[in-house]
Amino acid sequence: MRLSVSVAIVVLLLGLFALARASRMNRQSIERDGLSRFRDAFRGRYPENLLAQVYAYLAERHGAQEPQYIVNPTDDLARVFGLADLDLEDAVLVIADRAGARLPRAQELDALKTSVRTVEDLLRYLEPYFRPQVVKG
Repeated sequence: MRLSVSVAIVVLLLGLFALARASRMNRQSIERDGLSRFRDAFRGRYPENLLAQVYAYLAERHGAQEPQYIVNPTDDLARVFGLADLDLEDAVLVIADRAGARLPRAQELDALKTSVRTVEDLLRYLEPYFRPQVVKG
């Protein structure tokens, strides 16, 4: 009887240890690459270069130094990243410039104040500037 109880306790402890380890490994795997998760949230809707540049800028802005930093589509730019008004205009210009995209003109930046509140809004705003330009000739 004592042997059965001892074996049951050992099996239970091994099972709990295995479950904790599997849970930790799963969490690490999910958090390993925040950029991959960010891209997955917008798969096929925006150019890869735009997604990479926005993610890099926001992670850098937030002070993230690890590749598992999570940026969600619904994150509020002003509250989470401190991007409002002129800071938001600067962000748009920096992101577009780093990617080699067309830079918005001054009058185009006016739309930021009314239409861009979340990360997804920012992507939607920037997407036209990342489209290839047609050269007329």
